[in-house]
This record gives sequence, structure tokens and C-alpha cells, in this order.
Amino acid sequence: MLSRARRRSLAVGVVVAVGWVVAGCTGGGGPGPSPSVDEPVVPSPSESEPSEPSLTETGPAKPERPAAMDRDDAEGAAAAAEYFLSLYGYVLATGDTAEWDAMTWVETCEFCANVRADAEEIAGAGDTYEGAEITISAVTPGELDTFVGAYPVVADFQQAALVRTSKTGEVLEEQAASSGRLQIDLLHDGTSWRVLSLTVGE
Repeated sequence: MLSRARRRSLAVGVVVAVGWVVAGCTGGGGPGPSPSVDEPVVPSPSESEPSEPSLTETGPAKPERPAAMDRDDAEGAAAAAEYFLSLYGYVLATGDTAEWDAMTWVETCEFCANVRADAEEIAGAGDTYEGAEITISAVTPGELDTFVGAYPVVADFQQAALVRTSKTGEVLEEQAASSGRLQIDLLHDGTSWRVLSLTVGE
């Protein structure tokens, strides 16, 4: 069963927009003594340098854009479809919709708009998603639809179980793992790939 949060977005079916949280830790040390003008101070082994921000502080890492997306053919469409799906968790976990918006054809992709709205709502409420990662396989781009100028890309998907919790720790939603078949229609606008629609069959 797919998440009810996504049911309103598609006529045939829907894919859950997913989020995940990765715990991390940071460390750091106090500043060393101020150096003199002509005698720089070399930090001792006991003085640790500031650590990089942890995933707990910054959220999950942004998915890497595949080089194949630079192509404007069927192979590029398939790569764009995989990248688009990989953005789901990142968008919901961080509220960063920049890449998502860049791939959305707003005139037709109601699903894309709903995912964006969900990401904003989750971030505003301080909620988190755990689990629900989506993986796809058997990715098959179809022939170019010359009337629309888009490629249909179909694939099998598997979605892990998810739990949504509030910032107070209350469980707001739980969903079991699911799987199915999806289709994404993508158009290359001369510069980048745009998602026209996404539908999921049972």
C-alpha cells in the first residue's frame, strides 16, 4: 500500500515521497593560543581541528547528478528518471526543493507540486521521515513521443517501510514496505530534463 499522502496526486497510483534521517556526531576542541606576528603557532595533536558538520545538523547528502543526464536522448531520460526518484528522500528530509523545482514542469506535474508542498509542510512542522527509501530496477525508456516531445520511462520500484514522527516523538504515520511499476514522462527543454508526470500502477 502506498502512502495516503501521495494518493491525491496521481490518477493511476502514486509513489510515496520519502525522507530519511541519518544520525551523526561532531567533535571539536578549544582554540589554541594566539600566534605572534613572527612566530606562528602549530596546533598540537591534542588540539583538534573543527569537524565538518554532521548529517544530523545538515540533513542527508544531496544525491549526485549522473553525467548521463547531459544527454538529450532516451539514455539521458532514463538517467534523469533515476535521479528524480533519488531526490525524494532528500527533499522531504531537508526541505531543499531547488533541484526538485528545476526538474518540475509545473503546468502538468501535479505529483511534483504535491511532493513540494509535503516537503514544506514537514519542514514547517519539524517532523521527520525514517525509512521509505525507494529503489528502482528494470528501468526502460520508451520511444520519443514526437507530439509531446517527451520520453516515457518505466521501471519497477521497491519502497521500504516508513515512519513519520513529530518533533515531540509522536508517531504520525506508518506504512509497510511496498512495490510496483511506475512511469515517468520526461521532456528535455533544450537545457535540462523536466518531469511532466509520474504515475504508478499497482
